[in-house]
Amino acid sequence: MPRAGGMRYPRRCCIRVHYTTGYRMKLPKLLVLAAGCAIPAPPALASPPCPSASEAAQLPAPTLEQKIWVATRIYDTVGKYFAHWEALPVDYDFDRQYKSYIAEAVASKTRLEFDLATMKLFGSLGNGHTRFFDTRLMCGPMMPFLAQRLQGKWVVVRSAHKGLEPGDTIMTIDNVPFGQWVDTKLPYVRGSNLTGSESTLFFRATVWPVRFTLRTQDGHEVRIDRDNPEAEPPRGLPTPPGGTRVSMGDGQIPRIEIPSFVRPENERAAVDAIRAHASAPAMLLDLRGNGGGATPMDLVHALLEHPIRDMLDATPLRIGTIEAWQKAGMTDYDALSHAMLRTGGQMIQPDNPIYHGRVYLLVDRYCASACEDFVTYMRIAHRAKILGETTEGTTGQPYRVDFPDLGMNLIVSTRREYFPDFTPFEGIGVKPDVEIPITPEMLKGGQDTVLAQAETIIRNDLH
Repeated sequence: MPRAGGMRYPRRCCIRVHYTTGYRMKLPKLLVLAAGCAIPAPPALASPPCPSASEAAQLPAPTLEQKIWVATRIYDTVGKYFAHWEALPVDYDFDRQYKSYIAEAVASKTRLEFDLATMKLFGSLGNGHTRFFDTRLMCGPMMPFLAQRLQGKWVVVRSAHKGLEPGDTIMTIDNVPFGQWVDTKLPYVRGSNLTGSESTLFFRATVWPVRFTLRTQDGHEVRIDRDNPEAEPPRGLPTPPGGTRVSMGDGQIPRIEIPSFVRPENERAAVDAIRAHASAPAMLLDLRGNGGGATPMDLVHALLEHPIRDMLDATPLRIGTIEAWQKAGMTDYDALSHAMLRTGGQMIQPDNPIYHGRVYLLVDRYCASACEDFVTYMRIAHRAKILGETTEGTTGQPYRVDFPDLGMNLIVSTRREYFPDFTPFEGIGVKPDVEIPITPEMLKGGQDTVLAQAETIIRNDLH
């Protein structure tokens, strides 16, 4: 899709729901985030009261008629629009996965059982922008902690639960080795790579038991009850602010925190901040936790100083006659199975950049979708030094299907992206120029050590 100076194009849409651990997210916002930036949510229906985790687990399954409707729409939508077949194993068979799903879905007695069967089918496709959502079960409090696999161990990186601290190593959940338990749950949340899949697990509370006990490395046991969370102010990895925030870092270098690109005012505030500090020798854009939104082209043009080539796209191309010939056994057309139309690669021209100093980006594994759009442009243009972790590595312009009578929806990624040199983006992400890994020791200190290291790098570069 061509871009002109200053125009906004919703190139990617975020589906990851980021939140401040331990706090309730209101349903309308969740609907919009789940939809993706380019696909408007349908008019909101009157929502029933949000069930507790225990109540949600007992809700009846959809009727057989509803199950059939959801299942047929899944099969049709994936077949028409899914853009990532090339990333799947050569022996992957969606029909086989679908038949297994039908058996589980039809047999489901509760809404949760139906959801888990559907999530597992979507997980088999291994794509971060191809997901199933049930807003009825996602309206309650989210998980009160976030953990990551660090140095081969599962370490708490953020917590809003009493007695569970950042830096704690989780050994077991209900006496089952935690890593083993995670492996059994990943099929329900599998995304474009292992890191993204593990991250998503902590954003999908429905996969977790209503009540469970964690045991940490020092033998301490922590009981978590999702019906009655012991919420405290979050500790550990910093949570993104509610909106774009500007502060002066070490050495009077402006730090601009951008929590997401879902709301246009976040991008506008970032551009205004860059304009206000145009004389600064350097500035740091903190994109940690930015799950995406609409591609921030105004922000790109505020910094872009020379032409760059856009990312390459591929989207499914289906031709009815050729598919009919294939079904008739004409093997000459087998090469066109899952044919893709490739576009993109246009030149993006500068459009009156407002800042010419050094740019630094601080990113993490939760920078996804439109956040990665911005980071890739800065990487392609060699315009910024990227610090932190590799970004999530998922994109997609998803096609959305709604089931308003059920409060459910699904999205299927319609686009696969490649860097201008034809190397894949999906599942890879953007690797930092300087990696700043998180360690358990950093988390226990209670300070934003990652930011401190980034500021040290900037200070050394300037001197």
